[in-house]
Amino acid sequence: MIKRNIEKFVIKVLTDYNKMCFVSGPRQSGKTTFAKMLLDIFNQGAYINWDNLEHQKKIIKEPYFFENESRDLKKEFLVVFDEIHKYKNWKNYLKGCYDVYKDDFKFLVTGSGRLDLFQKGGDSLFGRFFGINLFPFTLGELENKEQPLWEDFYNALEFGFDMKQFSNTYEQLWNFSGFPEPFLKNSSTFYNLWSNERKKTLIREDIRNAYLIKDISNIEILSNILPFKVGSPLSVNSLREDLNAAYDSIKKWLIILEQFYYFFQIKPYSKSISRALKKEKKVYLYDWVEIENDSYRFENLIALHLFKSVSVWRQMGIGNFELYYLRDKEKREVDFLIVKDNKIECMIEAKLNDTDISKHLLNFQKKTKTPFAIQVVNKKNVLKRLRKNNLIQYIISADNLLYYLP
Repeated sequence: MIKRNIEKFVIKVLTDYNKMCFVSGPRQSGKTTFAKMLLDIFNQGAYINWDNLEHQKKIIKEPYFFENESRDLKKEFLVVFDEIHKYKNWKNYLKGCYDVYKDDFKFLVTGSGRLDLFQKGGDSLFGRFFGINLFPFTLGELENKEQPLWEDFYNALEFGFDMKQFSNTYEQLWNFSGFPEPFLKNSSTFYNLWSNERKKTLIREDIRNAYLIKDISNIEILSNILPFKVGSPLSVNSLREDLNAAYDSIKKWLIILEQFYYFFQIKPYSKSISRALKKEKKVYLYDWVEIENDSYRFENLIALHLFKSVSVWRQMGIGNFELYYLRDKEKREVDFLIVKDNKIECMIEAKLNDTDISKHLLNFQKKTKTPFAIQVVNKKNVLKRLRKNNLIQYIISADNLLYYLP
């Protein structure tokens, strides 16, 4: 099994901070496998999955079942609750577990829906947990033994990237996604079967059961449209025409699909930028292989790696990180901005084949006085460091850049 690079942070939350840890992420991103790896590390624990009927009966009949299962009180006992947010009274139940047993037991909660959103509507768990996402595999996680922190990435920006080559891993990610099972199978036939089943289960079971939606077909159609919307600002009005549905309904369906990790959004950056777009977000998928167009698939692959990076850095308490894009009304654009504590630290432009630095990237870098700009390309063995207007630019192969990200 491949070690996940959030492992040390999760253990720190459970032991040093003595909090419950909520680990959420897309369906089949490896949450259950990760939880069982942690159970092996703790060497004493219990696993409960709410989707298992026998496990449901166990919680209802004996809520604090783990008290009787702990064998050696000298060792820390880990209790894993998988998909527990599907239990109607889950917040009060976990509150009781933590408040009574926090000094003797550690609690890990995993789910394929966003647990922070399910938590809204009450503060019963406030101050009792920290959350972190488990994303699909990324290149840095697969190839870098230690999780790259922000300071490691910043040092590479400041002093220069070393030439790295991971073309085999990169091609495997490109063709089969970062979801563990299809990635490890390394088979197009398996990926096709897996992808169809994952999407069907996500929509027809997870979403329909969570929201008691009888007619799920519109959400299914919307999920089939979104891969063709990747890379451009998303217009709900445009989707209205595609689906022949009400504006408010489409907004609700988008919220649901995002909540269940089908896609994520990147906001436009407009601070101190005249004529910048301010409203329309761009959407990207957690599974970039769904995207047929190579340019947009490449942009999505880069987006997922960057989105994971800023999410993990923020959730680990390293800083207030956000990922934006920049586009003005003349349609001049930079694909991604890494913003830390309200300051643009780096601009990134994804180009499939073009190794000539983008004029828009240079112009926006100069206008915003951003210290670093990167043009990442889908070509092997590219690494150039430039300096213009006392600012630094890089042109770099994707596999090289992604090694430096978590």
